[in-house]
Amino acid sequence: MSKLINELEQDHQEILSILEDLQKAGIFSEESFKLLLLSKKKLLAHLDKEDKYLYPALKEKAKTDLSLRITLDTFGKDMAEITKFVFGFYEKYESEKIKRSEFMKDISTFIFSFRSRIVKEEVALYKSYEDLNID
Repeated sequence: MSKLINELEQDHQEILSILEDLQKAGIFSEESFKLLLLSKKKLLAHLDKEDKYLYPALKEKAKTDLSLRITLDTFGKDMAEITKFVFGFYEKYESEKIKRSEFMKDISTFIFSFRSRIVKEEVALYKSYEDLNID
């Protein structure tokens, strides 16, 4: 397994663990606010790493690989939806006006969406990157 893919998969597990801890902690404690900010920081760093290292290599290969190009297009559209939800989530819960019932629903949706995205990335995108034998 390449170093990059190993790091990205570790990021996934770390972010997921933080989100699950946040779900358990609820939203009304100092600890939960720290977890909220930590999860956002880790997720943004992960996305930046993908944008800098994963996607450029895959996009280059997609110039000559139609199947990969279609896969990247599909992931791009999916990511736009997820990004909209995720940034809405952080914006909403970084403020003080929070209802517990909304948080529990939203954090569950976030975790479900994140888990789904992880599976898709690790099966399709990361496999495609591994096939490039970059590192």
